[in-house]
Amino acid sequence: MEIAVDLHAHSVFAGGTQALKHSPENKVENEKKAISHLTSTNQTMPLKGVDLVGTGDCQYSVWTDILKGVLIEDTNGIFFLENNRQTRFLLQTEMIFTARIGKYSKEAHVIFLFPDFSSVETFRNLLDQWGVKHHKMARPFITCKSSVQVAERIHTILDIDPLIEAIPAHIMTPQGVFGTGKGNIRINQLSDFFGSVSSRIRILETGLSADPEFLTLIPELDDRVLISNSDAHSSALHRMGREFTVLSLSKLDYPNLISALRKNQILYTVEFPPEEGRFFLTGHRAGRKRPGLHGDNDYCFFSPQYVPLNDLCPICKKSLTIGVFQRCVEISRAQEVERNLGDVQPPKKFIRMVPLIDILSHVLKVKTKTAKSLITHYRQITSLLGPERNLWQLTSDEVEERLISQIETQILKGILQVKAGNFTFHPYGFDGVYGTLVIGKKGNYREVNVINSSQPIQQKLEINRIQ
Repeated sequence: MEIAVDLHAHSVFAGGTQALKHSPENKVENEKKAISHLTSTNQTMPLKGVDLVGTGDCQYSVWTDILKGVLIEDTNGIFFLENNRQTRFLLQTEMIFTARIGKYSKEAHVIFLFPDFSSVETFRNLLDQWGVKHHKMARPFITCKSSVQVAERIHTILDIDPLIEAIPAHIMTPQGVFGTGKGNIRINQLSDFFGSVSSRIRILETGLSADPEFLTLIPELDDRVLISNSDAHSSALHRMGREFTVLSLSKLDYPNLISALRKNQILYTVEFPPEEGRFFLTGHRAGRKRPGLHGDNDYCFFSPQYVPLNDLCPICKKSLTIGVFQRCVEISRAQEVERNLGDVQPPKKFIRMVPLIDILSHVLKVKTKTAKSLITHYRQITSLLGPERNLWQLTSDEVEERLISQIETQILKGILQVKAGNFTFHPYGFDGVYGTLVIGKKGNYREVNVINSSQPIQQKLEINRIQ
């Protein structure tokens, strides 16, 4: 049985989403919005070709109570919405661990998967014991003194039930274990942050700004399982199911799913283009206020070999936001097995999937990704091809045969050009800004050296030459 899973999502109560504040005055209204989000997810995932999705924030008591009221257990640890079996759900959350590493505090987001509500309740009791402020925060911080305490606490969570899984999230971004934190702190080995529990970390999430090819640069990951999830903060088509993992299962239930993940029974992953991800290249976006001032048209972004000396922004002279590409190269060196892209083949097949909504947005020149015109075209195309994942599994000839004379010529042409690889992003993703799709041109993300400043750069720019 082939099952597509997206195991990292958020409820409407989490920071970065609508972040509804639950109180007696707005309880009924917020519950309606929360259930509407779940219903919308249930309808969106089949359009993407995803069978199972994480609930997000399953330990947040308000959301937990709603989930208990609307979800029905189908098989062991797998749920569905009453009267609607289109999509299955799994109990999942993301927690933010922080720890003192040297002079600075580093944070790393971690996904947890739970087999049942009972284990979630035990987990919530642990949060109370640790003084974690989780009653008013759907994605709370677990503050630790050191990597030793990080390990102790994750060990304790995993010991609640042998089927609980801890998965470091979007590992290369600033909020991931390998991303740079305050003071440009670098974690170059999992154990530097996770301590002794690193041996129990079997599965890691690639994140939107990385994929299995880029992660071949990091030797420590050679023997670990890499999965992909959308980390969706809404149920919109351009957020849900933009990354997912396809597994081979004999039966869809929680124990089988966890076993398949741990044994790396992954058929393939579907990846968001890393160049489009918000933290792909190193740089500073326009209009930022901290750590240094940038005007509305002042920005810079760099491939690793062109990053300015000491990672300092040539415009504001403050530390740049270090991109995923640069971190992959740095960690490769730090682990003393320096690699280049292409030296090692990814252990599993993967597909880079440019979101169909992005293609439609570019072709039709509609910037708002939730615009009704884009959704109408999206639904028309998926009604002809099946779920969006089919667009990347069918050949170009098959896609053209099914769509020709059925959709606008310019849209078909755009789709076929992207499938042929005739596209790029300008700019590429950097410093929290998604890359912008450009169809009909090709680019080279290894040779990017862009400085756009309203003020002349006074001094000669020296670079790190990280290749």
